[in-house]
Amino acid sequence: MIFYLILISTLSINNIDEINRLTKEAELFFKNKEYEKSIINYDILIDSFEVSDEKVFLNLAHSHFLNGDTTAALENYNYTTITDNNKIKSIALQQIGNINNSKNKLEEALEFYKESIISDNNNLDSKFNYELVKRKIEDQNKNQEKDQNKDQNKEQEKEQEKSDNKKKDDKGQQDKDKDDKENDSKENKNNEQNSKKSDAESLEEKLKKINMSKKKAEMILDALNNNEFQYIQQLKRNPKKKKDNNKPDW
Repeated sequence: MIFYLILISTLSINNIDEINRLTKEAELFFKNKEYEKSIINYDILIDSFEVSDEKVFLNLAHSHFLNGDTTAALENYNYTTITDNNKIKSIALQQIGNINNSKNKLEEALEFYKESIISDNNNLDSKFNYELVKRKIEDQNKNQEKDQNKDQNKEQEKEQEKSDNKKKDDKGQQDKDKDDKENDSKENKNNEQNSKKSDAESLEEKLKKINMSKKKAEMILDALNNNEFQYIQQLKRNPKKKKDNNKPDW
C-alpha cells in the first residue's frame, strides 16, 4: 500500500516535470515562429496529459492561426471561450472576430468584438476593431446606396435616350414623308411638262408628215376658230322662224 502511494506520487511528479518541459518548449517554439512544433507540443499536453488549462488552448489556437489554419484556430478559440477567466475569454472572442473580419463577414465580426468588450471592458484592441468594422459596414451601406442611385440614374438615362431617339425617328419619318411628297409633286409636275412637251413634239411630227408647218397649222386653226365664232354670231342674229302650220309649204 505504501509502495503504491509512493509510485503514484513519483508518477505524478514525473508528469508535472514533463508537462512543464513540453509547455516551455512549446512557448519557445512559438516565440521562434516554429508554429508547427509548438502545435505538436500543445497537442501532446492536451491529448496525452489531458491538460485542460485555457491558456494551453489559447496558445494552441494562436499557433494554428499564425500557421495559416483558421479552421483549427477557430475550433480551439471556441474551446477557450468556455472559461471563467474573462480576460482570456475576451482575447479568444477578439480573435474569432478578427478571423471573421478577414473573411469580410463584418456583421459576425462586429458581434464577436462586442462580446469580447462585454467580457473585458479593458480590451482596447477589441474596442478599436469594433469601431473600425462598424465604420466599414457604414461605408459599405453608403456605397451600396450610391451604386443603387447610379444604376437608377443609368436606367433613367437609357429611358430618356430611348425617348429622344424615338422623337428623332418620328421627326425623321415626318421629314422623309414631307420630302417624298415634295419629290412626288415635282415628279408629277415634270411628268406634266414632259407630257405637254411630248404632245407638242407629236403634233410637230404629224404636221411634218403632211408637209405643213406649225405656223401654217396655227393660222388654219385660228381661221377655223374665227369661222366658228362668226357662225355662232349669225345664229344669234337670225333665229329660225316658227313654221305656221296653217299656211301651205309653198
